[in-house]
Amino acid sequence: MLTLPRIAFAALLVIVVAVIIGTAGALPDRVASHFGAGGLANGWMSRNGYVAFMVGFTVAVPLIVVTMTGLLPGMARTSRNIPHHDYWFAPSRRAASAARLVSHACLLGVLMVVFFGGLHMLVLLANADQPARLNEPVFFSMLAVFLVGIAVWIVTMRRLFPKP
Repeated sequence: MLTLPRIAFAALLVIVVAVIIGTAGALPDRVASHFGAGGLANGWMSRNGYVAFMVGFTVAVPLIVVTMTGLLPGMARTSRNIPHHDYWFAPSRRAASAARLVSHACLLGVLMVVFFGGLHMLVLLANADQPARLNEPVFFSMLAVFLVGIAVWIVTMRRLFPKP
């Protein structure tokens, strides 16, 4: 069970990067990549620049967050982020607690990768219109779901390490 979030994170990372690269040809040479009020484009990048940025961002940000969230608190002697750290990371429980923490961090990575993949799809659809226009209701709905997911992740994180 603990490995499922790790597999999901790695698989989604590969799939979303493949989708970004695979759909690059559908983007114009000059990609609308930033949108203002009303969803109208107000910033552009070259196609190659956009794809490089999106792939780099989609890979680097979740990997950094998963690493910082999943590994570092377990290595530190004390951590304000882990409730009852001394108990859960005592030598007899350290390996199991660290595995739980990494798996939970991978779930956060899954949320991020799916959100970034969704953003790419919105940019792809926005660039299919002339003038380029981001679908704001869909964007704000995606953002709301992402933020609710983060809130649920935080509550669940607190419950992973109950009072002994």
